[in-house]
Amino acid sequence: MRRVAGHLLGLAVFCAALAAWELWARSEGGFIVPHVRDVLAAAWELWRDPDFLSEAAQSLERLAAGFLLGAGIGIAVGLLLGASLRARRLLGPLVELLRATPPIALVPALLVVLGLGNGMRISLIAFGVSLPVLVNTFDGVRAVSPEARDTASLLHVGRFGRVFRIYLPAALPSIAAGLRIAISVGIVLLVVSEFVGEGGGLGNYLLVASARTEYPELYAGILFLGLLGYVLNRLFLLAERHVLAWHYGAVGEQSR
Repeated sequence: MRRVAGHLLGLAVFCAALAAWELWARSEGGFIVPHVRDVLAAAWELWRDPDFLSEAAQSLERLAAGFLLGAGIGIAVGLLLGASLRARRLLGPLVELLRATPPIALVPALLVVLGLGNGMRISLIAFGVSLPVLVNTFDGVRAVSPEARDTASLLHVGRFGRVFRIYLPAALPSIAAGLRIAISVGIVLLVVSEFVGEGGGLGNYLLVASARTEYPELYAGILFLGLLGYVLNRLFLLAERHVLAWHYGAVGEQSR
């Protein structure tokens, strides 16, 4: 009953948000801020359009490539920093500098170095994705208890054995949290990267729709991005629930 009540409450909040949007649209005259029915009608037509679906497929390919690259780098560097004091001393200042650099600020430099194509976009996404994954991986490794580290030393477990048999399993819940954050970061940077360059994509579609004053289609595209992020997050939660079933069982959490 509590779960049903929670879902009903979430639906009620969503309906209230739509009602607030409709009131705003009526106060603005319905042009710059279109009515809800106009946005939904545009979405119904747009999301079935092969050209729009082609744009979405291009964006998803870039997002997948950047996410996998950034996640791999973040996990590898996070494990290295968490497991090695020497690596922390050597790479720590550089990592902190990169963490303080807004990914969007790299767009002009990436345009100069990599051009207007997919290389720039994938690199930007990978950079932004790697940072939360790196930090969460590092925190997960550093949370390994001193007793576990001492036991590994007494058993003469090698460096690579510690990483893959102790540090990585212990850090998996933190890594999963970092990956969930990285999904949203990746979508944001995907759209930003597609505002410039060539090759189309959802970001480019939003710019074109805005320039043509096709505001219902513009908001339908934004709604598509929101639903895309929601679906990706839910799929990730399902995968996380399967992979980390041992973790949620240990903490006594049955549903999420």
